[in-house]
Amino acid sequence: MVGKDKTGFYDVLISHGTQAWQVKEYQVNPYKFVGLGSRLPNSTPGPLISNDNPFGFRPVGIEQMKELAALIDDPRAVSDLAVKLLAEKPVSSTEALESPGVLHGPILHSTRPIEALSSSHTKLDEKLRRELQRIVNREFRHTIAPYI
Repeated sequence: MVGKDKTGFYDVLISHGTQAWQVKEYQVNPYKFVGLGSRLPNSTPGPLISNDNPFGFRPVGIEQMKELAALIDDPRAVSDLAVKLLAEKPVSSTEALESPGVLHGPILHSTRPIEALSSSHTKLDEKLRRELQRIVNREFRHTIAPYI
């Protein structure tokens, strides 16, 4: 799951089975990120996302792209189409690139991803934010302070 926190840092939550990690990142420029992370203590007893739709590439045909274009103003219909596409079995990247479009995922997005887990992880989130801010202030001050 990916999202930004209240200070503008990216929060990335990664899960595998019953284990979960949080990575907090700062985008230095379009090609470089700096960040740090930690394993989440007391992770949920089960996986964060269902194993029904494994991660991977899914080809999107021209008809599905037309359907997506027609439904773009209806979020519920787009979500239903995404669920339908994710239900297909993932293929190799070579095979996926032969189609006009590719769906890569599932990737979940949340405006506040750490809150989606548990309020008990706020202490770790705050510690990661402070440490990342310290690193950014020390190493990448030129990206946050205006030139005089």
